[in-house]
Amino acid sequence: MRRLALAVVLAASTAAAETVDDHLAKVRALYEKQDFVHAREELLAAYQLEARPELLFALGQVELNIGHFAKAIDYYQRFIATQPAADQVSLAEQAIGAARARLAEKPAVAPPPPPPPHREWDAIDTGITALGSAAMVAGAGMLIASHRLADDRSGRLSAYSDRISQAELLRTVGLGGVAVGALAVGGALLRWRLHLVDAEVRPMAASGGAGVSWVQRW
Repeated sequence: MRRLALAVVLAASTAAAETVDDHLAKVRALYEKQDFVHAREELLAAYQLEARPELLFALGQVELNIGHFAKAIDYYQRFIATQPAADQVSLAEQAIGAARARLAEKPAVAPPPPPPPHREWDAIDTGITALGSAAMVAGAGMLIASHRLADDRSGRLSAYSDRISQAELLRTVGLGGVAVGALAVGGALLRWRLHLVDAEVRPMAASGGAGVSWVQRW
């Protein structure tokens, strides 16, 4: 009976070891594929079958790769608590240092998105509008002068005829000035509507911290 019981225990132990090895084989394949989530599941299943210390270290590795740094530190510390060899303790401590460094890292702050393109009224638009307005004013003045000359019926007939000719000339030039001025002002308005300005963000050094500044890009 004792021999039979011993044989049963040994057979069960061998079967468990084979099952753990099967899980570890899957872990190696998953690790090569960088499928750390499923590798962790296989390691946990193996650890439930047999609480090997090296499985704790392996669990720390996969948690570190997944980004669960606090969990990784816990597994490494549990591994060290099993009192492994000195070189293995050194590796675990290095891994703990790496995990703590990652925990201490602050997430990068993304710069604010640039504003959408907007219309920009610049000095050229102002200059064109000023010239156009001046031409319109001058043309309007000529039209008023031509109207006054045409209404002046004093003096001799020859003088009146001269005034009519001058009035027609002033009227023609005045109409041209008003038309040119109106076209200039309209062109400035059209240029303003089509003149879109982009903006980009550039880092700007500032005392006591970093900042950003808006830089127009034409």
